[in-house]
Amino acid sequence: MRAALVTEYGPFEGIRVTDVETPKPAAGQILVRVSAAGVNFADGGMVLGTARRSAPPFVPGVEAAGVVDALGDGVDGFEAGQRVVYWNPLPSAFAEYAAVPAWRAVRIPDGVTDEVAVALMVQGTTAHYLVTSSFNLQAGHTVLVHAAAGGVGHLLVQIAAAKGARVIASVGGEGKARLARALGAQVVIDRTERDVFEAAKEATDGQGADVVYDAIGAATIEQSLLATKRRGTCVLFGGASGPVGVLDTSLMQRAGSIFFTRPGLGDHLRDAEEYQSRMADLFAWHIAGTLKPHLGGSWGLDGVPEALAQITGGQSVGKLIIRP
Repeated sequence: MRAALVTEYGPFEGIRVTDVETPKPAAGQILVRVSAAGVNFADGGMVLGTARRSAPPFVPGVEAAGVVDALGDGVDGFEAGQRVVYWNPLPSAFAEYAAVPAWRAVRIPDGVTDEVAVALMVQGTTAHYLVTSSFNLQAGHTVLVHAAAGGVGHLLVQIAAAKGARVIASVGGEGKARLARALGAQVVIDRTERDVFEAAKEATDGQGADVVYDAIGAATIEQSLLATKRRGTCVLFGGASGPVGVLDTSLMQRAGSIFFTRPGLGDHLRDAEEYQSRMADLFAWHIAGTLKPHLGGSWGLDGVPEALAQITGGQSVGKLIIRP
């Protein structure tokens, strides 16, 4: 099969498309013929070697949609020819085939394309746990979403608006600002032009947001804490600008006894039931017209370096797709 192969940690330009052996599904696995693989910020770290999950040589990519081609021993609930989408923390998705644990896969319902299913897997389930498990978002709450035009952010804006929350979106650039407004954000802050903390406080009459969702990390975390309402919740779930190292916890007290949490996707997709329940909600919202993933670009395997450069460089909008 053809695959995008990382032979050593380093620049994205070092990724080569080559022929490798097609995997065979082990016990408990399914073999997926990949039609659409999702590009994630973390993929860049795996290639560069700053977030190591597999040693070279390896095929990057942790989520994909496609058709079940074969079943390993002991697999129930799937059959050849079914469309599925999966997330597997061990990379292998930027290839024509991937063997993955069956419990990490979810069948795609009619009316949902493979590309949309991929957009709803990592980013969609992240947005889902952020508004349910990290903070029980309800109508009337005010929410501040950083990187609101990104893969997770543009879904968060839509879900929050659908729940009846007031959405303040922080973005970088006018094009992303237009998208955030179209998705339902009532207030949009272009952080290239205004201080996010001051703008958010102004938009909330000095009170701050009930919950702040921060995927940027080091560059914004202090602003996020200060923009949180008294006894509100600040959720740090990413590090696009770099990881947060030492954090002055007195900021939480000075900002009004803030609750702070740093969740991760693996703790919210712990078993097949969580995969199924979160994806069932996301599929239902999409079919009902409430949730519409924005597809920001697609490439063949040769385009993996460009896609990774875009997402890690903050240039991407919505979900980026690789089509093996």
